[in-house]
Amino acid sequence: MKIRTLIPLLATSLTMLGCAAKVLDLDGPAIEASDEPGVLGIQHELVENIAADGQRLYWAGYRPNVGGALQGCQKEDCAATLVTYDTLNPTSACTFSVQGGEVYWIRGGTQELMACPIAGCNGSPRVVASQLSSDSGEFDGNRFYFHDLNGANDPNYQGSIYSVPLRQPGQRQLVASGPDRLFLVGVDDVYVYWLTINDGYRPLSRARKDGTSAVETVANDVKFGWSGAFTITTNPTAIYWTNNVLAGSINRCPLAGCSGASETVTGPLRNPHTLLLDGSELYYVYEASGHEYALAACSLPTCGESLPLFERLTAPGALAMDDDYLYLATTEQELGYYRSDDVISRIRRLPKPNRKLP
Repeated sequence: MKIRTLIPLLATSLTMLGCAAKVLDLDGPAIEASDEPGVLGIQHELVENIAADGQRLYWAGYRPNVGGALQGCQKEDCAATLVTYDTLNPTSACTFSVQGGEVYWIRGGTQELMACPIAGCNGSPRVVASQLSSDSGEFDGNRFYFHDLNGANDPNYQGSIYSVPLRQPGQRQLVASGPDRLFLVGVDDVYVYWLTINDGYRPLSRARKDGTSAVETVANDVKFGWSGAFTITTNPTAIYWTNNVLAGSINRCPLAGCSGASETVTGPLRNPHTLLLDGSELYYVYEASGHEYALAACSLPTCGESLPLFERLTAPGALAMDDDYLYLATTEQELGYYRSDDVISRIRRLPKPNRKLP
């Protein structure tokens, strides 16, 4: 299962919280219908993040100097079924999740966790939790997990990871704490995973989500770069992650953790980012050249030959999947620092390789 897109739940996120610096007009940008094969719609914004469930797509995007939106639509008629959950002026990529018939997201500035039904907000969004001070967060089917940054400037700061319930109001629950800055990177059915950020040492650690276990070290040879998303994912036998540096790689350890060095699955890769596991197929996004992202796939366990699938993704997180398709956002424009005010993104549906469609 993918840590950030759990099965059967659906979640997607980057490492920074905050979908909005302030809330703007709730009309939001429209999506254009397209006759191009495989294109579900065209957006005049940079699509940063995509998620998918059985019937719908969801995405977060923005337009430089204008603002952005968290939106969704039905896959079979996107332009006619567009829903805007929140219109935003983001300071960073939007952290959101779709599960249990609702969309959850962090509203930046206020640091509130919001929710709406997937069919749309009937009035104002519901406030699930407030006063969240964090730079990383993850969802599972019942709770939101986050790293608390309150007091981070104190020399005696103790890094802590908490969780709050999604369905009903409740107190935050301590999951784990440590003497250094903890950078939360994922959850699975049992554990919360994080990196410890200090001078030159970035172990991948974990603890049980209910806070009842001691901290375990999964791997000591993680390579972490601040220039892109760091992603982990698990299946029944192993933990996979992206060493997201310039000469990076995708590595793994047994599910119980590595007793020594981790195993390189594929690499070297330039800044590998998003990982999706689908049975024996591993999909990953990497930086083909400066600010140009590409999608590739390989078959496990060896991952000996990678299959290029698509180039010019709009962002590392612009990727999702359902049982039969991959969903991605692409652009033909230059994606340097920071772009035209009119970015054109095509939201695409791509059949999975080796998948027999009805």
